[in-house]
Amino acid sequence: MTKVEIDRVAFLRDMHDVSAFGATAEGGLNREAASADDGRARDWLRARCVAEGMPVTVDGVGNMYAMLDIASPDAPCVLGGSHLDSQPNGGRFDGALGIVSALHAVLAVKRGCENGALRPQQNIGLVNWTNEEGSRFAPSIMGSAVFTGALPAPTALAARDRNGVPLEDALRAIGYLGRDPAPRNIASYVELHIEQGVVLETSGSTIGVVEGNWGAIKYTVEFRGVAAHTGPTPMPQRRDALLPAAELILFTRQLSDETGGALLSSVGRLDVAPNSTNIVAERVRVFAELRDVERDRLAAACRALEAKIQELGRGDVSATIEKPTDRAPALFDQKLRDCIEAAAADRGLASRRLHTVAGHDAVAVGRILPAGMIFVPSINGVSHHPAESTSEPDQLNGVQVLADVLARLVEDASPEMKRK
Repeated sequence: MTKVEIDRVAFLRDMHDVSAFGATAEGGLNREAASADDGRARDWLRARCVAEGMPVTVDGVGNMYAMLDIASPDAPCVLGGSHLDSQPNGGRFDGALGIVSALHAVLAVKRGCENGALRPQQNIGLVNWTNEEGSRFAPSIMGSAVFTGALPAPTALAARDRNGVPLEDALRAIGYLGRDPAPRNIASYVELHIEQGVVLETSGSTIGVVEGNWGAIKYTVEFRGVAAHTGPTPMPQRRDALLPAAELILFTRQLSDETGGALLSSVGRLDVAPNSTNIVAERVRVFAELRDVERDRLAAACRALEAKIQELGRGDVSATIEKPTDRAPALFDQKLRDCIEAAAADRGLASRRLHTVAGHDAVAVGRILPAGMIFVPSINGVSHHPAESTSEPDQLNGVQVLADVLARLVEDASPEMKRK
């Protein structure tokens, strides 16, 4: 079976270097999308790619592409990638590991072509997707959603952070509001990522072959009341927007409790205005989400949540609902799943099939292209936290499997691997 060899020393060096952009004192990262540190990390990636003979283009929402013609200019392209942005108090591996792995997997394939070990039928490249995390600009998985047509580019660019800064202005400020067209002749996409859970670690598996994704529905609910002084205003006259918001938070948890925790639910953010200790809240935005692998159970929970919101908005406080993310459970491409499993076995690595609960760019891309995901273990399952970590051997095993998978794909010109 086709194998190529990564440069293990260079890979670990690059992981160390990229971790400096947005590094926190606790050992994590604060590198939110289109921030100054995100810009510096992007500059680093661009310089690394150009130094390796891979020209970089940037599309209208800041997605970065580095493409390499190893077959012919008109051949379809196999793409690897992930994202460089992080949570505001995140870890060094979420996203960044996938970017550095894609870079070194592509370079390993390039060397395989140069030394005659590979006979490429397809080209190869990598992508850095904009705003996967969604912590600064909502929704998450933004750049890949624009790429697939699921989200209009003007809508993405108009998204504002907590300070009212549009994504368009933030990208322009760091020099990544591009004008290049996104590549369209893509045959398949493969993403390596940390698991962000404990399945691999507890099972003693090295490589996760991701079967598919859980469904995830995210809501932005806005309650509107009337601001008033918390002292002299009589209780019966208060129209406090925070009260129905609090009730909705408890109801969201109740939906999960009623399933014994099988359905996952959360409210991770509140925006309260005026957000003063002595003013009755006039406006509260609640960011709620539901996740489940079972389509029918997820749909029932959504109906119950939406009915509750309507009920809470019938009194003195009004309610409006937005649904920025509506992601159904789905499976990744069968051929890619089998290819990842075979590549792991050829390296003597124990693999396990599992689903991803978290959302990833591969989930978005998989709606229009054959896509696959490789997981590597997360120590203690920790993620979105400075303690997030994956051992060096597991990192190296992951990028080696990714390189072998991409090598096999570039030698494959079968029609089923073409874009849907």
